[in-house]
Amino acid sequence: MNLNKLTALLTLSLLSNGAAALESDFAQPIHVSSVQQHAKMKTNTITFIDDVLLTQGSIKITADKLTVIRGDEANQEVMIAEGNVATFYQKQDDGKPLEAEAKNVRYEVATGKITLTGRAQVKQLDSKINGASIVYFLKTEELSVTTDNGQKERVKTVFLPAQFQKDDATKNTTDSSPEKTKKEK
Repeated sequence: MNLNKLTALLTLSLLSNGAAALESDFAQPIHVSSVQQHAKMKTNTITFIDDVLLTQGSIKITADKLTVIRGDEANQEVMIAEGNVATFYQKQDDGKPLEAEAKNVRYEVATGKITLTGRAQVKQLDSKINGASIVYFLKTEELSVTTDNGQKERVKTVFLPAQFQKDDATKNTTDSSPEKTKKEK
């Protein structure tokens, strides 16, 4: 197994950790607000400009510009958020937040696919993943991270020990804790 596949596997286990995207998000309407809006009826596109906020349940996307391309059928929209930093946020069923940012965030509503490009980063709790491009499927929680081969960069994942220590601390809490032992003596 090569290093990139191992990193992707570790990343997937880190981010999923039993969490699932709020299933109710996908049944919610999509709301978009901005300072300006421009619609092109012939091409079925709407462009939102300046201080853009998209919400769908717990999903939040912010950007400088958002282009919505309507599909031929319902729920086939493609949302392309652009900006110095465009952000994506979603609360998981277990309450843990999934946060992402990039220069471009593409949300394909029908497939629940998020594509982050340009200084892409995904964070969950204290861990984060960086790459040139990150593709994340909301419903299945599958994640794929790639680098820009021309720049000879590598995918970077950070696992912070504090997160693992919290899990260990909850396993080791019993009646024989040092506090009780000292009091009993």
